[in-house]
Amino acid sequence: MRNITFLFLTFFAVLTAKQTALSQTNPVSDTLRANSIHARIQSNGALFVGGTNGYFLAPPVLGAAPSVSLIKSAGLWMGGKDPAGNLRLSAQMYNENGKSDYAPGTLSSTGAPYPEFNLVAGINSDEINAHIANPGSMLPAVYGWPGRGNQFFSNYHNFNLPIDPWWLDLAGYFDDNSNGNYDPFIGEYPSISARGCPQQNYADDMLWTVFNDALPHTQSGGLPLNMEVQTQVLGLHCPEGSPADRTIYVIYKMTNRDTVPLDSCYFGVFLDVEIGNGGDDFIGSMPNKRVVFAYNGDATDEGGFESTPPVLGIDLLRGPFDPVSETEVEQWQFVTVNEAGLTSPEAYYHLLAGRDTDGTPFPNNGILYDGDPLNPAGWSEVTAGNTPGERKVLASFGPFNLLPGAINELIFGFAWVRKYPNGNVADNLSILGATMSEVQGIYDNCFELFPGCPAAVSVVDPENPSPLVVSPNPFADLIQVESKGATLQTLTLWDVTGRMLQERSLEGQHQATLPTGNLPTGIYLLQVRCADGSVFTHKLTHE
Repeated sequence: MRNITFLFLTFFAVLTAKQTALSQTNPVSDTLRANSIHARIQSNGALFVGGTNGYFLAPPVLGAAPSVSLIKSAGLWMGGKDPAGNLRLSAQMYNENGKSDYAPGTLSSTGAPYPEFNLVAGINSDEINAHIANPGSMLPAVYGWPGRGNQFFSNYHNFNLPIDPWWLDLAGYFDDNSNGNYDPFIGEYPSISARGCPQQNYADDMLWTVFNDALPHTQSGGLPLNMEVQTQVLGLHCPEGSPADRTIYVIYKMTNRDTVPLDSCYFGVFLDVEIGNGGDDFIGSMPNKRVVFAYNGDATDEGGFESTPPVLGIDLLRGPFDPVSETEVEQWQFVTVNEAGLTSPEAYYHLLAGRDTDGTPFPNNGILYDGDPLNPAGWSEVTAGNTPGERKVLASFGPFNLLPGAINELIFGFAWVRKYPNGNVADNLSILGATMSEVQGIYDNCFELFPGCPAAVSVVDPENPSPLVVSPNPFADLIQVESKGATLQTLTLWDVTGRMLQERSLEGQHQATLPTGNLPTGIYLLQVRCADGSVFTHKLTHE
C-alpha cells in the first residue's frame, strides 16, 4: 500500500508540475453564432461565461440582435470513489478568484498533460461546403482543424499536434480513406463525432475544445479523476421560430486516463440560470422527457426580457455508459445548488447524488418540481408558493462504475422557448414540451435536418395542442390525417435515414389517407404541409 501511495503521489506531483504553466494561462474562447443563440465557450470547459449575466444570448423580442443572457454559467461536474475509498471530484462553476478544477489541454494515454493545447477550434458549414467543392483552397479553419495526424496543423497554430501513439483521437472528421489520420488535402473535412452517428455529418457552426482535471482543484478541493474531456458545441441554422434556430447541442467525450476503477460515479452539468434578470426565476422538470427548465417567476422580467421572457429548456439526451449493466445510465437527478453549503468535496458529491450539501436526501428521489407550472394540481414552484429569485441547479446521471480507459459521452440540448413571435410566460410554458420533442428528434437523427427545418412550434394553439390528428400510431398499412384548421396540401413520408418514401399532393381537403404498403418495422417521419404555409412533422412507429 505504501508503494502504491508513493507512486500515486509522485505521479500527481509530475502532473501538477506540468500543469503549472497551463493553470496560469488564461483560457481562450470563441462564440457560436449559427442561429438566434450566441454562446461563448472557453478552452477550460467553462460554458456561457462572460459579461455581467453570462453569454448565452437570445433576442429580447422578434428581430432584435441577441443581447440578453439566459445562463450565467454552466459546466461539468463529476465524482466517484476509488478502491481505497478516496473521493475523486471535479466541478466547474465560474472560474473566478482563482477557483478552477479544469485546465485547457489534452492528456496522453498515460495521463501526461499537453499544456500547449489551449485552443477553441471553430468552423461553419459554408467553409466546409467550399472545401468539399475545392479541397485545394487551403481554408485555415479546415486545414488547421485539430484532427488526429493533421500534417498541416502547425502551419496555423503556434504549437504542434500531440504525436501518436501517446495521444488518441482528437476532433472529429470524415475519414474518407479510413486510415485513421485527418488529411484535408484529399477532401476530408471536420464533422460531428457522436457514438452511433455517421461521421460525415456536420453542423452549420461547430466549436471544439479539450480540457482536463489533472491539476490541483481550487474550486472543489477534490482529488482529480485524471479525465480528458473533449467538447463539441453545435448550432443549426433555421428560420426564426423553428426550434432548431433556438437550440445548441453540447457533446462531452470523456476519457478516463487513470489506472484505477471508480465506483458510485456521477456525471452532471451545473447551471446558474439567468432569465434576463436573474432575481425572479423559477425552475422545473419534465421527467418523462428527461428535461429540466427555468422560467420567469412572475409576468415581467424587469431589466431583461420585460413582458416576453422565454423559457430555457435543457434536454439530457445521453448519459454515461455503465460497464456492469452494459447499458446507458438512466437514473438521473435534478437538484438546487446552495453555494454557501459547498464547503468540502463531499458537499459537491452529495449534490451529484441527489442529496443536499449536508447529505440530506432531496424529495422525489432527487428530481425536483416535476409538475406542470400551468396545472394547479402539479408540484411546481408556483404551487409550492415559492418566492422567485436566483436559481442554481445541477442535473446529473448515476450511480455507475468507471473503468480505466473508459470513454463516455454526455449530450445536452440547450433551447430557449418562446411562442412565435413574442409569447408571455404562460404561452411559452404551454409549448415547452413540443419544442423539446423537436430538440430530441434532431438528436435522434444525428443532428441532421430532414426533410428541412421543423416549423415554428408556436403555430400550435395552446388551447388546442394539435391542429392535426394523425393516426394510428403505431401504424400498419395506412396513416390517416385530419386537420382541424387549414386544409391539407401535401403529405410526405420519410424514413430515419432521410430517404423520402412517398409524397401525396392534396387539394382543399381536411382529411386524407396515406397508404404505406409493406414497410419494415421502425421509426418514420410524416411531414404535413397545410395550405396556410404551416408545416408539422410527426414521429410515427411501424410495428
